[in-house]
Amino acid sequence: MEQRFILFGIVIFMLSATTIADTLIMNDGSVLKGEVISQEKNTLKFKTSYAGTINIKWQQIKELQSEAPVTIMLKTEELISTRRISNIDNGISQVKKEGEEKATAFKTENIAFINPDPWRLNQGYKITARANIALKSQHGNTHKDEFDLDGELRFRSLQDRYIFSGQLENDSDRDKTTADNWLLSGQYDYFVTKQRYYGIELSFERDKFTDLDLRTVIGPHIGHQFYESQAINLSLDVGLVKVYEDNIDADDTDYLSMKWNINYDQFFFEDIAQFYHRQRGLWDWEKSDKVTLNSWTGFRFPLRMGIVASTEVEWEYDSEPNPGIHKSDTTYRLKLGYTW
Repeated sequence: MEQRFILFGIVIFMLSATTIADTLIMNDGSVLKGEVISQEKNTLKFKTSYAGTINIKWQQIKELQSEAPVTIMLKTEELISTRRISNIDNGISQVKKEGEEKATAFKTENIAFINPDPWRLNQGYKITARANIALKSQHGNTHKDEFDLDGELRFRSLQDRYIFSGQLENDSDRDKTTADNWLLSGQYDYFVTKQRYYGIELSFERDKFTDLDLRTVIGPHIGHQFYESQAINLSLDVGLVKVYEDNIDADDTDYLSMKWNINYDQFFFEDIAQFYHRQRGLWDWEKSDKVTLNSWTGFRFPLRMGIVASTEVEWEYDSEPNPGIHKSDTTYRLKLGYTW
C-alpha cells in the first residue's frame, strides 16, 4: 500500500514539474515563467506563481514563448495568432503566424494589444464599475456628520456604450442639515467610427441649499473618444438639450441649453496614481450669460484587491443663482472605494 502512495506521489510531482507555462526571455538574459495575460499601451501583464501578476515594459522583453496561441491586435485592427514573438533591433517585432512557416515582421509600435478584451473583438460587453464612500463624524466640541456616496457603472461593446452614474451628499452640523443634494445620470453612446459617437443623456439633480428641487436634463449629443485604454481615457461630447428646473421658492423654468461633458483619467508613476477630471456644463441657449458647471478633479490610489483611496475637489458654479445663493461652492473629499 505504501508503494502505491509513493508511486502516486511521484506521478503528481512529475505532472506538476511539467505544468504548462509561458516563457519570457528578457534582454538581460533572465527567464520568467508564468502566464501571459494581456498587453496594452506597451505594458505586458504576466501572471507568476511567485510574485502574482506583474507589469513588464514591452521593450524589456527579448522573446515571448507561449504554450497556447496568443492574439495580437495591430493598430490597423489586423489579428495575428502566434505562439512566439521576438523583439529584434530597431523597434521591429517578428512573429510566426499559426499555420505558417514564414515569419512576419512589423514595427513594435504597431502592436495595439496582446490578448485584447473580448469586447474589442466584438464579443459582448465589458462591464466596469466603481463605488466610493466618504464618511466623517465629529462629536465633542463640534458635532458634525458627513456622508458622501458616488458610483459609476459602464457597459462597453464595440458598437455602443451605456454609462450610469450617481452622487449623494448629506451633511449635518449639530443635527442641522448643511448639505442635501444628489445627481443621477444615464447616457447611451453609439459609435459610428472607432472614435466618433452619437448619443443621448438623461439626468436628474437636486440641491436643497441652492433652492433646486429638481433639474431634469434630456437631449442628444455628439462626441469624440480621443483615448480609450487602461492607461489613459479622454472623451468630449456636446449637444443641445432641454432643461427643466423646478425650484423650491423661485419660479420654475425651462430652456434650451448647450451641454458638454468631459471625462479624462490617466495613470502616472508606474500606475501608482491615477489623475482624473470630470466636467458637466450647461450654457443657456436663450440667456447667453447663464452657465451652470459641475467638476470633479482628483487622484485615485489603487491599493489591493480592487480597493481604491481617492482625494477629490468638487467645484459647482452657477453664474445666475437664485436670490441669496452664492455663485460657487467647493467641496474637498477623502474617499475609499472599490472597483471591478
